[in-house]
Amino acid sequence: MTTFTLGLDIGGSHVTAGLIDPGGRQVVRAARRDVAHTAPLETLVRAWAEAAQEAAGAQATQLSHLGIAIPGPFDLGGGQSHMTHKFAALRGVPLRAHLSRALGPAFRADLPIRFGNDADLFALGEWWASPHPPERLIGVTLGTGLGSGFILRGAAQQGGPGVPPGGELWNVPTASGTLEDLLCGAAVARLGQTLTGRQGSAADWARAARQGHAAALDVWATFGTQLSTSLRPWTTAFSADVLVLGGNVSQAFNLFAPTLDLGRCQARQSAYFELAPLLGAAALPPTPLETAL
Repeated sequence: MTTFTLGLDIGGSHVTAGLIDPGGRQVVRAARRDVAHTAPLETLVRAWAEAAQEAAGAQATQLSHLGIAIPGPFDLGGGQSHMTHKFAALRGVPLRAHLSRALGPAFRADLPIRFGNDADLFALGEWWASPHPPERLIGVTLGTGLGSGFILRGAAQQGGPGVPPGGELWNVPTASGTLEDLLCGAAVARLGQTLTGRQGSAADWARAARQGHAAALDVWATFGTQLSTSLRPWTTAFSADVLVLGGNVSQAFNLFAPTLDLGRCQARQSAYFELAPLLGAAALPPTPLETAL
């Protein structure tokens, strides 16, 4: 009998579930439910369970585990949220027990449920599903914020040489604020206004650049240089082989890649985008409790 894994990616406005074939390292069926992070506990858990049920389908009894990509701060071992800025209803709740009940009888009662930080699992998914996984990979998501994950031989790193505390780059101080202030979507908008005096979102500047507007092309060239200056110290310190860029801003990768210089570290656009955290959830190792049983 074929064994599958199931991944959930918990976002602020929706949840995505994916049934993953570990042999092919690919998502074979996905499902999504819209649910705001401000919703009550039972509404959130029900939406997660419904997405999981739809994605699992008839394979619900063939799962090795359910992996969940979730924002932090979160107690990954204990399965409890410490978030105060969102998902207020989850704080301090033992989510394994709640979700196990909500999944219903179609799933094994003893199905292991594993949690991972969403940015770590983006990076882990890109590593795990790569045809030739590198020894050291950094995954960075460029969107409304800045997410990051450091992967060493298939394991997310929370510290150690070349790794910021918790693997988080967003709050690393810079001369003008933090790295997030320089590398998010709003940073592209600010850069555009500074260089041209005109207002526009990152998507606007990408559209204009693809139409050949010189000023827009210059915005993205400058962003590539800014990205290099910001991330090269980390790719160098971690001895990263590959930097993978995801998130909405990375859709413009071909526009800023020509000025992106990270030394020996190869930079590439995400191969899996929103599916990457689901793939990373499939690659989560057993918890200490599972290992002890």
